[in-house]
Amino acid sequence: MLLLSEKFRDGRPCPVILWDPSLAPTSNETHSSVKLTWGAYQQLLKQKCWQHGRAPRPEWGCTAVHHHEWSKMALFDFLLQINNRLDTNCCGFKPRKEDTCVQSGLRPKCDNQDSVALTHIIQRKHDPRHLVFLDNKGFFDRSEDNLNFKLLKGIKEFPESAVFVLKSQHLRQKLLQSLFLDKVYWESQGGRQGIEKLIDVIEQRAKILLTYINAHGAKVLPMNE
Repeated sequence: MLLLSEKFRDGRPCPVILWDPSLAPTSNETHSSVKLTWGAYQQLLKQKCWQHGRAPRPEWGCTAVHHHEWSKMALFDFLLQINNRLDTNCCGFKPRKEDTCVQSGLRPKCDNQDSVALTHIIQRKHDPRHLVFLDNKGFFDRSEDNLNFKLLKGIKEFPESAVFVLKSQHLRQKLLQSLFLDKVYWESQGGRQGIEKLIDVIEQRAKILLTYINAHGAKVLPMNE
């Protein structure tokens, strides 16, 4: 899994930057190389496409993406509260007046979510089984009572390696090491002190996610495909 973001977004630096020429071309309409609506996405989650090497049947509506990739994406998006991939209309939380979904009048479309197109679902040309995370605009100021649990809908399994880190005492250390590599983003947040505040938020969301996993009886599985 490759995490990508623009170097700057809306004049502000983003935490990860890596451009890969092997990315599958995107559509100007959906900004995705995988064309899915929310309803079709929920259906393919039930089919567990390509899990255990099982070739999907045509009627299942599967894409080339391996089933485990959706679990990894949902976990990542929940921790950062990224809604522009799975919830562009902000149906799973209460948005702010300045959010794009409100400014563009998208909220009323929540009444017909199944037809809403997902965006930023990107693959590599040579490796279509795996997703590449692009346009990762996270929100660290979203309160705990306004988290978007719609991002986890349909996800019944989570990656063992990621859950292990969330349960351990090493999440903060790993995030500090990773974010320190991007000097521009590090300094834009006020250095170590600012970054620590962001990690505080992620750690609290990790606890909430672990509670969610336990409460819903979700499985924790090795996901190395």
